[in-house]
Amino acid sequence: MNILAFLIAVYALVMILLHVFTGKILKTWREQPGSRIGRWFPPRLALRTEGLFWLLALAAWFLWASLALKVLVVVFAAIHLGIWGASELKGNSNMVPAFNTTPATRRAIVVFDLIEALVLTALSVLAVLYLIHGR
Repeated sequence: MNILAFLIAVYALVMILLHVFTGKILKTWREQPGSRIGRWFPPRLALRTEGLFWLLALAAWFLWASLALKVLVVVFAAIHLGIWGASELKGNSNMVPAFNTTPATRRAIVVFDLIEALVLTALSVLAVLYLIHGR
């Protein structure tokens, strides 16, 4: 169980960084598709990274003591796994047009990701507390 808690704590920190910089990442994908971030971290890889985190969060179910936190994990997992699954079924390896949306849609994505960063922070803190104190 400690391994799952450790993975959640570390992976969540990476995810928080990604979510804080969502606006810049979306802008780079849209305006410079051949950039370094476009090559090293394309949209489909971003969706896979998020989907895997939420699968891990579901696997670490024992960490989420409150019903509210369990509901948050299930909701965010359903959203991310659904989007990831849809992108895999679509089969478009580039996916840049999917992120070439209206400014209002981009703002909504950024706001959603900032809210998600707060949830990720809470999950990371709980995982660290579990590692420090156990149950």
